[in-house]
Amino acid sequence: MTRAGALLAEQEALVAAAVIAAEASFPQEGFRQRDVRFYFELFSNWLESTTGEWTLSLHNAQIQRYLEQLVRAGAAKRPRRAPPRYRLTAAGLLELLETLTRRQNLQRLDQFFLVFHILQAYGSRLRALTQKSGPLPSRALSQRVDELIDPRAFAARELTLVERELSRLALRIDESLKTGELTRRLLGSGQSLEQVVIAVEREFPYELNSRKPLNELLRQLPPAFRVHELAEAPVLRAEGLWRPTHALLQAYRSTLQEMLGKSKSA
Repeated sequence: MTRAGALLAEQEALVAAAVIAAEASFPQEGFRQRDVRFYFELFSNWLESTTGEWTLSLHNAQIQRYLEQLVRAGAAKRPRRAPPRYRLTAAGLLELLETLTRRQNLQRLDQFFLVFHILQAYGSRLRALTQKSGPLPSRALSQRVDELIDPRAFAARELTLVERELSRLALRIDESLKTGELTRRLLGSGQSLEQVVIAVEREFPYELNSRKPLNELLRQLPPAFRVHELAEAPVLRAEGLWRPTHALLQAYRSTLQEMLGKSKSA
């Protein structure tokens, strides 16, 4: 369940990390809004690219709304004092750990490494923090905490995402190359472009074909571009777009496997 509102997904993960870090820093007296902002800016700074600054913007009002949503949901408590301070509940800490480790796609690979570092470097502290926040209502939830703060489990889930995307890209590359080959072969045998389109739609329908059939898409193009779109463009996409991405993900997969191997032997 997200409490990010207008926050981007990568912002919410960093906000969750910042709130957890603030809670860990002030477990007795509670943390302030400015503590969350500091840790958010720190983690964002760690993610700055060497080729250009990549610092996410987060306004104080966004932090305030986020914390108030946690309070209303029972995920945090706010003792009556000024300036306001916050304490996470056990359920709130569990929810933020879920947010921190939730990765449904492979955007921002460096963010994976940040979260992996947090889990690897501070896993024992996170476990102690969950125990201090109060008892969880079931043994299953306690086991869930152990799973969430396990860097190996986190890396294994990421590896599953990578394997899935590699399979998808390999299929796209194969079908694109075969689309170009089929088009050139049928045109070379004297078949019309209309016949070629029917054959390509039957053998290699593109993913949005149900929304806009290939023959309709091609009719929107100038006549001179239609053959190119079937014979040459698929090959160029395979070699210039999907194969390089596939190679990058293969390297990323090797990195993840190496990390899992090292953590296994540690």
